[in-house]
Amino acid sequence: MAFIQFSKVSLAFGDRDILKNVSVNLQAGTKAALTGANGAGKSTLIKIMAGISEPDSGERIAQKDARIAYLPQSGLVHSGCTLKEEADKAFDWGYEIQKKADSLGELLKSNPENSDKIAVEHSELLAELENSGWYRREVLAEQVLLGLGFERSDFTKRTEEFSGGWQMRIALAKVLMCGPDILLLDEPTNYLDIEARNWLEKFLADFKGGFLLVSHDRYFLDHTINEVYELFNGTLKRYPGNFSHYEEVRKVELESLIASYEQQQQEIQ
Repeated sequence: MAFIQFSKVSLAFGDRDILKNVSVNLQAGTKAALTGANGAGKSTLIKIMAGISEPDSGERIAQKDARIAYLPQSGLVHSGCTLKEEADKAFDWGYEIQKKADSLGELLKSNPENSDKIAVEHSELLAELENSGWYRREVLAEQVLLGLGFERSDFTKRTEEFSGGWQMRIALAKVLMCGPDILLLDEPTNYLDIEARNWLEKFLADFKGGFLLVSHDRYFLDHTINEVYELFNGTLKRYPGNFSHYEEVRKVELESLIASYEQQQQEIQ
């Protein structure tokens, strides 16, 4: 089972602690949201999970060969090919496996002494491609692109012809198509209309891997996740349930904290 595991991860910017001994485990079946105030460090935490940024201390462990896909909030631009060609880049991992399988096939012809071992590895690679759905990649690409709002007439357009919001839809499509075990999505609905958002909601409902997402869309969260991680003052706390349930529990917690503080102040006086 694919996973990413954090153990006592810490990060500071100057004298400010962004993360303090954060521990979390994401695995297949995880459907989680990451929340917290603006500037709390949500994007930073996701980048560390994706392996893009390094913490000051602590340990990040990812299962070997686990495919972890990350979508930032913004800033991705595609150019130099058509939309269909850009989408096909999401399947580069499959082309690499096919290339390796082809090489092993040639070895089988020229190296009969070790044919048993080579044949087993060759068979395993072909089975991996078959089970991943890689041979259906053109159908999958069409489904995802249409689901995110592109038209078939867009498939032959140059990617540089698309505006910033559509550039991020291209990036989201590639992340969803690359056969990920774990999805890390930072505000994936920012550039989506209601139809595309609904399609993404269904995609995540059917997704067999695990995902962690940041979003300000409460309706979207209520229909996609079953646990919430809140980043507050550098610490991470888990709340089971959808986002509305988290808000109710958090409201009670805050009321209790305020009441305790006021009582403490009265005692001091």
